[in-house]
Amino acid sequence: MPFSTTTSSTSTFFSSSSSSFSRDGQQPEEHHSAHRYSTQTQTSPDGTTTVRTIRQDLGQPVIVEEHRYDKDGRELAALPDAQSDGMRRIEDVGDEEFE
Repeated sequence: MPFSTTTSSTSTFFSSSSSSFSRDGQQPEEHHSAHRYSTQTQTSPDGTTTVRTIRQDLGQPVIVEEHRYDKDGRELAALPDAQSDGMRRIEDVGDEEFE
């Protein structure tokens, strides 16, 4: 029996910029914002569905959420990491932390 997986994904990027002048004639205040959002859904042959959401705000770290559901739509418990008594997490590490 061949292994078959169904996958779908969507991505969104939003950016905005605005500036306003104060009444006393000082420099304008600028406001910038940007958001990235992506969702990927994958369903395995046994009916298990994995939904992975990735989001990021301008200047902030990436946040990844993953949820798994059985064929009846019930959320499955996440597998704990034996060393940390909880979920495993991946963090973005800058080069300056290694110098």
